Amino acid sequence: MLPFIHFGIFSFPTYGLMMAVTITCGVWLAVRRAPRHGMDPDFVYFASALAGLTALLMARVFDWALHPLAYWRSPERLIEGAGTFLIGFLGAIFVTFVLCRRKRLPMGKLTDCFAPALALGVALVRIGCFGAGCDYGRPTDLPWGVVFSDPLAAQLTGVPLGIRLHPSQLYESFLGLVTLALVLILDRRSRRPGLVFYTFGCCYAVGRFFLEYLRGDVDRGFWGPFSTSQWLSLIAVLALSVLYWLPSADDSSLTADLVAGQ
Repeated sequence: MLPFIHFGIFSFPTYGLMMAVTITCGVWLAVRRAPRHGMDPDFVYFASALAGLTALLMARVFDWALHPLAYWRSPERLIEGAGTFLIGFLGAIFVTFVLCRRKRLPMGKLTDCFAPALALGVALVRIGCFGAGCDYGRPTDLPWGVVFSDPLAAQLTGVPLGIRLHPSQLYESFLGLVTLALVLILDRRSRRPGLVFYTFGCCYAVGRFFLEYLRGDVDRGFWGPFSTSQWLSLIAVLALSVLYWLPSADDSSLTADLVAGQ
């Protein structure tokens, strides 16, 4: 497809470019929604940046730990993707939890600011995956199957050329759009703080669990009957359920410099 986008003498990895767009749009959307949830935009900006950086680092480190030989043999793997998203997502949740406990902030309100941004991020970044050819699908005879033909994409990601494949990247992008619509509708109604984020997390994890059956990149790792991402999906649902029902910080303890309108 299009593993690199060229601007004159400059070339940018499609996935990396879409990741940059995703982070920029996601942080902007989270900060914009902060007052709606009674949060200070400056604090949400800081929390978004911290969670995003944690997610990127953990995803890359985990992927390197799973495939050390692949990185050794092909250093260009560093530019083909951002690692394992779900481990980065879990790492970001943990950092956000610690931050909220230290600041005595209700985690549910903060994470509800993040939910639409994360759903939009899934929709956008998987377009980058599609362009790069990573996270490709299994062979299929369905009419909407896609055929990759770029030798550079095959070199970087291992995607088979000339074979009709499930567009698994676009399936996940569609999952992000559906989840985005759901959390935006839910966010307009009265609900317990944290429900919007909980809904996003569970919808994504469950959707990702089943989409894994359509993936064709076997190097992502398997543990028993499930892939690494399927196990991480189950862990994510469990972790989100525990956090959602965990008593949140008392709103009366929020300081005036961190919470708008208090």
